[in-house]
Amino acid sequence: MITAQLQIILFIASIVTFLMIINMIRKYSLELKYSLLWLFFSVGNIFLAAFSDIAKTIAQLLSIQQPVNAIFLLSFIFQFFLIFSLTLTVSRISNKFTQLVQEVGLLKKEVENLHNMKSSER
Repeated sequence: MITAQLQIILFIASIVTFLMIINMIRKYSLELKYSLLWLFFSVGNIFLAAFSDIAKTIAQLLSIQQPVNAIFLLSFIFQFFLIFSLTLTVSRISNKFTQLVQEVGLLKKEVENLHNMKSSER
């Protein structure tokens, strides 16, 4: 059973999180593509807090005794997806960075060769 106090705390925290994410997107300090998981999570938490029957139903489907434990399980699953998404993003950026460093190295070598050719002509 989810207590009324826990429901209120979850609801307020989810609303605050949602508003913070929206504000950060609006101020361009957070890109929309990276914030979609956070928006989904906060909206999901708002629904869980507003309608505690959803948590009870999820707990029953997963054979979990307490709805609060189902909410914790869903939070851990969300964290897993968030970490996986961030890992993919870091991997892509790392690959792009490596490629960029290689291209800069090749361009630097080409500039040095052109500079040496120009020096040897004099």
